[in-house]
Amino acid sequence: MNTKLTAMAAAVVATAGLAQAGSDLSLARSHDLHNDASQYDALLAQNNLSNVKVKAQVQARYQYNNRDDAGLGDNDTTLGFSLRRTKVEVSGDVTDNISAKVKFAFSRSSGAAALEDAYGTWQVNEDLKLKIGQFKQQIIREETVSSSRQLLVERSAVNETFNQNFSQGIEAHFGGDAWRGAIGFTDGFGSANTAFNSSSEADYALNARFEFLFGDAEWDQFKQFTSWRGSNTGSMLGAGIAFQTMGETNPAASMETDMTTATIDYSFVGDGWNFYAAGIWQNVDTGTTDNDDIGVVAQAGVFVTEQDELFGRWDGIFPDSNRMNDEDFNALAFGWNHYFVAESHAAKFTLQLDYYLDETSNTIVSTSNSGGHNLLSSTEDGQFGLTAQMQFLF
Repeated sequence: MNTKLTAMAAAVVATAGLAQAGSDLSLARSHDLHNDASQYDALLAQNNLSNVKVKAQVQARYQYNNRDDAGLGDNDTTLGFSLRRTKVEVSGDVTDNISAKVKFAFSRSSGAAALEDAYGTWQVNEDLKLKIGQFKQQIIREETVSSSRQLLVERSAVNETFNQNFSQGIEAHFGGDAWRGAIGFTDGFGSANTAFNSSSEADYALNARFEFLFGDAEWDQFKQFTSWRGSNTGSMLGAGIAFQTMGETNPAASMETDMTTATIDYSFVGDGWNFYAAGIWQNVDTGTTDNDDIGVVAQAGVFVTEQDELFGRWDGIFPDSNRMNDEDFNALAFGWNHYFVAESHAAKFTLQLDYYLDETSNTIVSTSNSGGHNLLSSTEDGQFGLTAQMQFLF
């Protein structure tokens, strides 16, 4: 037995001795390959770690709503706290000319995370950039301005009725110093988080938007609606159009439908004050019905101190007269923004009063976003709401 053990030991030692010379080289090569691979298999790779950004947004609200003579007995008043928005975003560079972004929004009712933005951008050259994935099509400006940089606590009822929301597809961005444009090919309005065989997707959808810059203002000033004191003065004219059709490919929608949405908008920014106006036209043709609906919004804001801003807005929705629910809808909003840090949205308090001149039950106005713009279903006019909001960005 001792003889066998001695022979086995000698064999092991001999094998180790023969392999030792190549072992160091093999380990070194393996280490190099691992390092090379790690630069490509994750966003947090060593070569782009410094470019990764993690952001969060929190909007906490207290809301009061009154629908006087709404047939609700003693329950005409609705009030309480809510977390309107809680979002987390991660973005970063993949290569020198490719970047990516993912954003999640947490449900106000369940706390579950829902995917919003999920796309990559490829800067092909100085004049052309491609966006691929899930994003908001470039059409209506109010919808594409971040919720963290709105003038009021919420986008208008006009926007909530006509907006594009998130889509899946590809969009090309291009332009020059005083103009820019975007053209997209997507699955259509509201196609977020859908599979390619979803019946809620359009057969195909096309969109385009062009913007023109005037005066001394710069493009970055129009990433928000407010305009700080000391800002350059200038304006931007924008126009967008989208067309989509559905019902002719599998799985087919119950009714073949074509929808065209067009908008034109004007924005002005100055030394501590701003103005924005837009008109939206939408045609929905189902083959049996063909309706043309219009929405108009105008808003303005002015700083009364370095950190305090007053604002106001009117928006109106005018449905096609052929609709069953063809009543016009008008809304007014007034309020005050306080920026805890001058020229920053990072900590911001807003107090806003909304007044709805018309009923909501016999019009096309969307009340599905009732937790947002403080608009509830009502058969009577004269509804009003009060919202107090704190926003934190970090």
